[in-house]
Amino acid sequence: MTRTIDVVFRYQEAEVEHYGAVAVIDTLRATTTMTAILERGALAVRPVAGLEEAYALKERDPHLLLGGERDNRPPDGFDGGNSPYDWPESRVHGQRVVFSTTNGTAAIDKVRSIPRLVLAALTNADAASRYLWQLERPTLVVASGTRGRVSLEDVLAAGALVSLWPRESRSDAADMAATVFSAHRDRLREAVREARHGRDLWDMGLEKDLDFAAGLNTSAIVPVLCQDGWIRAAD
Repeated sequence: MTRTIDVVFRYQEAEVEHYGAVAVIDTLRATTTMTAILERGALAVRPVAGLEEAYALKERDPHLLLGGERDNRPPDGFDGGNSPYDWPESRVHGQRVVFSTTNGTAAIDKVRSIPRLVLAALTNADAASRYLWQLERPTLVVASGTRGRVSLEDVLAAGALVSLWPRESRSDAADMAATVFSAHRDRLREAVREARHGRDLWDMGLEKDLDFAAGLNTSAIVPVLCQDGWIRAAD
């Protein structure tokens, strides 16, 4: 199959036809945090769009951990929120985590019918890009956005990912993302803090989360959605 890579800047615009692989990005903070959870030794993460499904899974298996957010705060009864700092190795190693967020898990739900789905962020952009390249499939990168609007931090992560692909493989939208990333590459921490959603999180005192999310290629983990609905680290 032909190696091509395209980008959409809001998950609502994603179309699943004609693609054999997809990378979902929600830099602040779902894909960043789920990648961190797997890196710290979790067995798997299950993304669910709705809280009802999360609670139902927990009721069926009380050993599951619940993580995620609504309005940037953990819902009632959850074991942790959407911050990578909520999930140290001592909590997640050997565990399975059900994860539900306002935006990121909804984006995953939108495109989960594409045959190969991975999670990407600034933290694992190179690893995700190389994994997708070796699949040799038409690839879509979904920069999730925030509440229906384009988010700078997601465009940056999309640009970091597509920049490793040759120019002839990239769509115009992919080139746009690569250009934005190139313009900010040497000041990613400042760019993430200055983004609209970044400013909201800063006002909530979550500056550590912003700096974590701005860490380029700090992880070699590539989270992959498996047929059973759980996300695991690629071999």
